[in-house]
Amino acid sequence: MNPIELALSLVLAVLLIAAFGAEPATLQVVADGSHELQSAPDALVVAGGNATVTTNESVDGSVYVVGGSLAVNGTVAGDVVQVGANVSVGSGGAVTGTLRVLAGDPVLADGANVKRIERLEPTATDRSPVAAVATRVLRWLVVAALAAGFARRRPDLLDNVGEAATDHPVVSGVVGALTGATALALVVFMALTLVLIPVSLLGVLAGIVCVVYAYAVFGYLLGRRLPVDRPGLAAAAGSVVVVAAIDLLGRVPLLGGVLQLALTAVGVGAVLVTYLGFGRFEPAELPA
Repeated sequence: MNPIELALSLVLAVLLIAAFGAEPATLQVVADGSHELQSAPDALVVAGGNATVTTNESVDGSVYVVGGSLAVNGTVAGDVVQVGANVSVGSGGAVTGTLRVLAGDPVLADGANVKRIERLEPTATDRSPVAAVATRVLRWLVVAALAAGFARRRPDLLDNVGEAATDHPVVSGVVGALTGATALALVVFMALTLVLIPVSLLGVLAGIVCVVYAYAVFGYLLGRRLPVDRPGLAAAAGSVVVVAAIDLLGRVPLLGGVLQLALTAVGVGAVLVTYLGFGRFEPAELPA
């Protein structure tokens, strides 16, 4: 899953948890891959991948499905909230609470036991191909515009970040991964307090800015290798190729997602260790 989409999905899930008045002490997130659930904490968020409540097993707590799919073949001893994702309840499956449908269309097999269904959307609507393409093109244009602008006016910032990413990928990757994991946990915990939801949203926005900046740097580095004389145009073209390639990586099961996250971690780490490009990263030298 795209890191930006994952962050937004988690924020959406946290907002839903707060909106329905839940105060879970623990939270589990499924973001990729296939998982057979035999137990779960107070709240489970399915943001991507496939989650299955296996037959004869019971999951306590509520489940928030904001991406990927959830298959209930056992029992969910709580509510299930569906937001534009896939939810199915098998013939032996049961939801003892309320199945709240904000977007999407749950599939209920004959014999499925759902205590109550509450639809907050009159009809299920599929996202049109035109809207999907428009969203993708808009993302390309934003990154391309950022790369072109910096390439024309402040190429030194892109050079500093690019040098850190290419010359010190391990350090940049570790910094990016640790920062991403820590920041994501803090954002979720702050959002759960309700009072700090605005702060958590600002944190998500800052993270998105860092990711976009990193993609722009990768595009700038690729653009320098393209047979284009104008730096701004070359950076823009390289950015479109980079973002398209990262999107395609997300479609490759498991390995593609790992590479996608690794590239993003290296880019974000390079942005951070160079202070957004305003300084060069010079690793400390160990004494002889």
